[in-house]
Amino acid sequence: MSKGVPKRDVNLFLKEYDVLCDSQTYHDEQVCDALSTHSGLRTLYRRWESDELSDDTDDFKFDRAVLLFNSRDYYQCHDILEAIWNRVEEPQRTIVHGLLQCAVGLYHLANQNHRGAMMELGEGRCKLRKMNFRSGPFQQFEKEISAVLDFIYETQLELAACTDDLCLRMDGSDRSYQLLGSFGAGQKLYEFEHESDNACYINFEPEGLYSSVKTTRVKVPLLHATEEQLKAYEYDC
Repeated sequence: MSKGVPKRDVNLFLKEYDVLCDSQTYHDEQVCDALSTHSGLRTLYRRWESDELSDDTDDFKFDRAVLLFNSRDYYQCHDILEAIWNRVEEPQRTIVHGLLQCAVGLYHLANQNHRGAMMELGEGRCKLRKMNFRSGPFQQFEKEISAVLDFIYETQLELAACTDDLCLRMDGSDRSYQLLGSFGAGQKLYEFEHESDNACYINFEPEGLYSSVKTTRVKVPLLHATEEQLKAYEYDC
């Protein structure tokens, strides 16, 4: 990586999002309005009317959301998680909200909204970390989301190092790090690809101006939690 781009820990870059998670006035609609470059993405944040939800249908079960997430149908997964989030109480509510934002983040990444992906994945990880998981599927999921965040962070630094002009903008200030996620905006830099072992990876494959950047990849997060494991947090955590 070019010496013109100072190294920072990804946790420092995401600290502003941890503050947002703790804010009483934070609303994810605001983030959506601020970040979404496609009007269709705003529908991800619509609020379901109570009469549209049915607790006794499999369409709105947590296990169904897990299946959709692991199938990379992040849009439909979000809809189900949002329905669940609207009806559960804390601490389940925090868990589901974190998972929901991770689904939105991966949706953004697959649709060339790199900054939106970083924001939503950072927010989702923040909420999951609040739960202080010590083991189990939610802790493993949190680790995999962190790996994806590190991956996006590092590849965005690589993009910033591609030209002298961009390097000058990455001067180590807080403002310069707010530019991360904007490099290559709207370009297909991240490709989801299946391997023979049934694992799926996110490949960083820049083209054109960024063609000199080496290809790297990270494993796509999978969620291995069940509805019963979510319900285990109904009363204690």
